Amino acid sequence: MAQENVGVVREMWAAYPRGDFEASLGAYAEDAVWDDTNYRPDGAVHVGLEALVDLVSTWREAWEWETYKVEVEQLRETADGRVAVVLCETGRGRGGGVEITNRWGLVVTVHGGRITHTMVYRAPEDALAAAALRQQ
Repeated sequence: MAQENVGVVREMWAAYPRGDFEASLGAYAEDAVWDDTNYRPDGAVHVGLEALVDLVSTWREAWEWETYKVEVEQLRETADGRVAVVLCETGRGRGGGVEITNRWGLVVTVHGGRITHTMVYRAPEDALAAAALRQQ
């Protein structure tokens, strides 16, 4: 089961950077939660597919999309079936043209083959620690 969860997350993060937003969004449950309160000062709990579309649209507007890349550095399954993810995104910010490299982490819950909850962390180590702590 956990290996299937890793596959769902891996496929979603393969689809998103290549611009296949239908496939990436299709990985999420209708009532999926994306919680980025640990990631940024203005973070929020986003619930549902429409909220995810709004969030992604805003995020994409911040980048010169043709320079944007996001790569999965690590995918770790946890004993309770969640998936810890370490991502690295690079690109040029829109407006100022500044090159950015950003490493961050997620803890993802998958039920019934769909992502139901994603907790976002500024530091990858925090995501890995959060996943490990909940296993104990």
